[in-house]
Order: sequence, then structure tokens, then C-alpha cells
Amino acid sequence: MKVLLQLAEMKQFTTNEQSIATYILTHQEKMLPFTIQELAKATYTSHSAINRLTQKLGLSGFKEFSLSLAREFEQNQHQLTEVDVNYPFSLGESSIQIAKEIADLMKNTIDKNLALIEDELLSQTAQLLDQAERIFIYALGDSQIRAKSFQNKLFKINKYVVIATELSEWAHHTLNVTTRDCALFLTYHGNSPSYTKVSRYLQHEQIPYVTITANHQGKLATSSTICIKLPDDEVKLAKIGTFSSQIALEYVLNVIYGCMYKIEYKHHMKNTEESLHKFNRSNMIDDI
Repeated sequence: MKVLLQLAEMKQFTTNEQSIATYILTHQEKMLPFTIQELAKATYTSHSAINRLTQKLGLSGFKEFSLSLAREFEQNQHQLTEVDVNYPFSLGESSIQIAKEIADLMKNTIDKNLALIEDELLSQTAQLLDQAERIFIYALGDSQIRAKSFQNKLFKINKYVVIATELSEWAHHTLNVTTRDCALFLTYHGNSPSYTKVSRYLQHEQIPYVTITANHQGKLATSSTICIKLPDDEVKLAKIGTFSSQIALEYVLNVIYGCMYKIEYKHHMKNTEESLHKFNRSNMIDDI
């Protein structure tokens, strides 16, 4: 998890650690040249208190903390002009203005999502899905369109994928999931009552499941084997369209597919070449 996000959440921080975190968050522009001595003096704390805080953040000490912070600041500086994700364009704008604002929205959304992504969780997700005999995807509305695209990619590396919520058959599909399978929830708000029922069943049966959502603190996210975070920018119903949420979801799914493909890269490349030869021999090349 990113350093600034952990500081903002202040999970299991002592009073001293909360003071240090608050100071860093409110004086971000001053932090890069700070030494541990200067931070201790500014926060009326000690070197040991600062080091304990950095260790809670999963870092080895203040030096690694400063480097991580510098990387995050650099990422943030590359952000484009903010666009309102709910109303990215307004009445009276030209077609080319709308085109530019949608382009900025897409770039900003991907940059924000990249800042939320954690390397370890991506690797764990790819391994979990790769090892599963079958993958059951739970997705509704626009998210089901992203699910179909992901399913289509996974077919090409011989993964058996079921969209459990298709045709409203999610209850039947859920009862067929085994511990050799994995479930994947694609849900921006993460509040579906049916998903709560499914997650309870999966937990009871000790079946692993991954949730991709913007509702990071919801029951579905916190009970998941792995939770991949999306930016929480859209307001439900109060928007022109689901631009940001679906851009973010498609980006994350493409990244996961890439990570899965990488696990057996040479094997998948060989299969692609063999498939191409088979299509050529069978005279079906023009039908794909």
C-alpha cells in the first residue's frame, strides 16, 4: 500500500504516530529535504518513534520512507489537469473540447489507479487465478461488459471462465464452485446484497476470492482473500456515464491478464504460434 494512503488511514497508530502522520500529510511540500532529526523536532517526538512508524508502514527505516515518499510525489506531479469524472464536459463545448476532456479523464484515471496498485497483491492475484481450475466472475451492468472482455482474453490462454451473474444464474453457479476454483468480484460500489450472500458461502467453504472495487472498506473488500483497489471518484447515479469506473476496471483487468500471461510467457507464445498454424491448415483464419 502507498505510504500516503497508509498515513491517512492511521491503522493501529499510537498517539505519537498519529501526530507524526498528521504533520507529514499537512506539510507534504516540506518533507523531502527533512532529516529524521528535523521531523522529530517538528513533531515533538523521538527518532525511535519515527522509526517505529516507518516499520508499521512496512519500511526498514526513515531512509527508505523518504525514498518511497519521493517516488509518490513524483507520480503525483505527473497528474494531468483534473477533470470532473461525473461531468467531464458541459453544455456548449465543441466536439474537440469533449474529445480532449475524455482523453484527460482516461489518462488521469489510469494514473490514479497505478498509484493505488500494489505489486505484491498483483502477483498474488495472478498466481491465484492462474492456479485455479475454473474462474467464476461476479459482475453486473457495465462491469459485466468488462468481465466478458477479460473472459475472452483468458480463453486464449486456456483458462475456463464462467460469468456467474450472466442470465441471473449466480446462485446455481456459486454452489458449483470448489476449493480448486477461484471467484472474482468486479464491483465499483461493492454493496450488492447477492454478493454478500456469495461471499459468506465462499468463506464458509474456504474458497478463495478476489474483489476489485472502489469501496475499499466495505464488507466484501475486507473479507476477500485479495482486494484490488479502484479510485473512488464517481458518485452513484449523479453522473453523465460510468467513464472513470469502467476505465479503471478495464485497466486493472488488463494488468492482471498481463501478469498471468507472464507466468508462463514462453508456453503461451508457443501455443499462440501453434494455434495460428492450425487455423491456417483448417482454412478458418478468415473467421477469427
